[in-house]
Amino acid sequence: MKIFQLHNSYRIAGGEDAVVQRERLLLQQQGHQVITLERSNAETDGWPAWRRSRLLLDTFFSIESYRRVREICQRERPDVAHVHNVFFLLSPSVYYALDREGVPMVQTFHNFRFLCPNAIFHSGGGLCEQCMAGNYLHAVARRCYHDSCAQSLALAASLAWHRYVGHWWDRIDAFIALSQFSRQKLIEGGLPEDRMFLKPHFLDSAAAPPLVDGDYVVVMGRLHPEKDVQIAVEAFQHLPDLQLLVLGDGPLMEPLKALAQRLGLRNVEFRGFVGGTERFEILRHAKLLVLPSRVYENFSVSVLEAYAMGKPVVASRIGAIAEMVEEGVTGLLFEPGQSADLARKIRQLVEQPERVIELGRAARAHFERHFTADTNYRQLMDIYDFARRRRESRRNRGVKIASCDI
Repeated sequence: MKIFQLHNSYRIAGGEDAVVQRERLLLQQQGHQVITLERSNAETDGWPAWRRSRLLLDTFFSIESYRRVREICQRERPDVAHVHNVFFLLSPSVYYALDREGVPMVQTFHNFRFLCPNAIFHSGGGLCEQCMAGNYLHAVARRCYHDSCAQSLALAASLAWHRYVGHWWDRIDAFIALSQFSRQKLIEGGLPEDRMFLKPHFLDSAAAPPLVDGDYVVVMGRLHPEKDVQIAVEAFQHLPDLQLLVLGDGPLMEPLKALAQRLGLRNVEFRGFVGGTERFEILRHAKLLVLPSRVYENFSVSVLEAYAMGKPVVASRIGAIAEMVEEGVTGLLFEPGQSADLARKIRQLVEQPERVIELGRAARAHFERHFTADTNYRQLMDIYDFARRRRESRRNRGVKIASCDI
C-alpha cells in the first residue's frame, strides 16, 4: 500500500512528532511505501517580513500546500492519506486538495483543535468547553490563542469557515481518537460517531526490562503552564529525601528553576529535553513517573513510555489520564493542582517498595496487551481499509462536496 503522511510540527518538538515518526517506520517495516509532506512552524523564524505578512492568509488556506498536495497525489497516486497536524503552515487546504484528487483520508486527533481554538479546552486558568458546540466567538472574547484578540479572531474564523462552509469533516473518511475520553469529547462536539475510531499510540514491543525500585521520580514533557510541572516541584517540598528529575524544555524552564531555588529545593534537577535511549534508561532506573497535567490530555506518551519500562504512574485525575492510569493497579491518581495530595500519593509508594514493583509489573502487562506495534498495526490497517471503502462508496454513489479548484 502507498500511504501519504502529512504532518506539521510545532516550534518545540514533542511527543506528537515522535509518534508520527514511529508510525511511519512501522508502516515501512511492514512493507508499505510512505510518502511524506512535513512542515515545521519553526520555518517562519527565518522568513522575510513580506512573507510573514502573508502568514495569516496562508494559515487559513495555503495555496502553496493545496497545489503541492495535488501534485504529489497526481504523481504518486497514494492509496490513502493519513493527516496528523495541519496547523499552521500546511493549513486546512490539504483536505480540499486530497478530496479533489479522490484520495481516502484519515485524520488523527492529537489535540482538540477542531473544536477549540487553543486545542486543549483550557482558558482563564481553568477547563473550558464553550467553543465545543461550534460557536468559536467565545475564544475571541477570552483571547484564547496567544492571548491575542486578533489572532484568536483569525483562528476562530478559520475553524468556523472550514466547519460550516467548507465542510471539511465531510471530506475526511475516518477519524482516529487516541482514548475513549477524547473519542467521546469529539463526538459531543459534533464529529461523526460512525467514522470515529479508537487507536492509541504504541511503542516497539521490546522485551520487558528488569523491574527495579529506583531512588528518584521523573516528570517529563513540555514545560508549558497547562502541564502544571509547578505542582510537581512544589510537592517535593514535602519529599526532601527523594529526588525529582524534570525532563523537558519550554517557556517555563527559568520560572520553574526560580521556583525551586525560592523554595530551597536541592532535590529537584532540570535536565532539559532528553530523548532516545537515554530517556528510556532514566525511566528504567526511576521509581515512578509523575504526570501533573491539569488539562484534557488526548493521550500521554510519557505514560506509555513509563509502562513500557515497567514503571507505575502518579497522575492527575483528569481527562484521558484518568483512563490510562488505573487507580491501584498501574498507579495512583491525585486531584489536579493539589501539590499536597500529589506528595501524599508519592509517599504512599515510596514507603512500600514492594508495591512499586507490583504496580510496575501490572503497568508492563497493560502495555503488552494494548500498546505494542503489532496491535497498533492491525488497528491502523482496519482504519485504512474503512477509509478506502467509504471513499469508493462515495465515488460509486456520485457524492460530491463543493470543491476548491485553484
